[in-house]
Amino acid sequence: MRVVLTILDSMPPGAVSPESTPNLWRQVLEGGRAPIGALSLPVSVTYSNHAAFVTGIGPQQTGLWGNAAWVDGRFTSTYKAGPRATTLFDRCIAADRRSVVVLGDHKLVPTMGAQNAAEVWPPTGAAPEGIPLDEYGYPANSAVIDAASSFDLKADFVVLHLNEPDTTLHLHGPDSPEFAEQVRHCDTDYGQLLSLLEPDWDDTVLISISDHQQEAITHPECVDLKEACTQQGWNAKVIHDGTAAIIVGDVSRESVRAVDGVEGVIIADHQTLLAWPDPGKMFGTGQPTAKGNHGSPRCRPQMAIVSGGHEAVPELARQIESVQPSSLTWAPLIQNLLGI
Repeated sequence: MRVVLTILDSMPPGAVSPESTPNLWRQVLEGGRAPIGALSLPVSVTYSNHAAFVTGIGPQQTGLWGNAAWVDGRFTSTYKAGPRATTLFDRCIAADRRSVVVLGDHKLVPTMGAQNAAEVWPPTGAAPEGIPLDEYGYPANSAVIDAASSFDLKADFVVLHLNEPDTTLHLHGPDSPEFAEQVRHCDTDYGQLLSLLEPDWDDTVLISISDHQQEAITHPECVDLKEACTQQGWNAKVIHDGTAAIIVGDVSRESVRAVDGVEGVIIADHQTLLAWPDPGKMFGTGQPTAKGNHGSPRCRPQMAIVSGGHEAVPELARQIESVQPSSLTWAPLIQNLLGI
């Protein structure tokens, strides 16, 4: 069996349709999908969810709350912290299985612990010189396809990642014509990846997912929760993470909720609160830096499709059609499929 995990960063489940995404739609028809999408971790951002995809372990255990992690009493970048748990790549090594990883965001290499895969691109966790990049400096989809075509994808476990939808959403927002075009463009690129997977298709389980969706940022000023923390003397540390904020320390849920522009707050563990702003707003200082962003519960829906030629696919499709999967679903499922 070959298991392929393909991630289209920020692709909303509602974007999948016969007209806009014929390649994705064909996988829905030949396999199945989660009808209302899968569900991200409570903070709907890229890095923590990608770590969870390959560990199956949530932030209460790892400290990877969002794009920031709480480790050893301080905040650090999640991509610097690493997955902080055993990954599917580690399990492949232990079981003498071969894994191949090709990622359209070079920071995902350390985030996911992908440096432990048998073969990984980008090999150093940095964008290689001379390749096409998107507007945010991440490898363009075309570079990912070129890299994937250079590998032997007849591996036990393959991870493929396309990043362009996320960048387009940040730049233009979810309701823009630019994103509508990006959906079509990304589906075409996804189709090229499918072509690379055609050999051994009958032995393949293909899991096609996204990590979150995005929401429009329309308000001219950010909600500055860090400033509120300073002014009100909270005994806490605050990180802004798009349309989420992570608060660690001794402060009440009610105090955070009372800040102007905060819509909701949840208690995540004994020392951590997660907040989100009113629709159209994001956390930060001054003017918003993006027309689209993510982090809030509004962005938790994920695309989730299972397809492929392996005999296990129909039952897997029935499972995700009947029980909503989440970011924590895939690692134990893949571990079970591969027996690792």
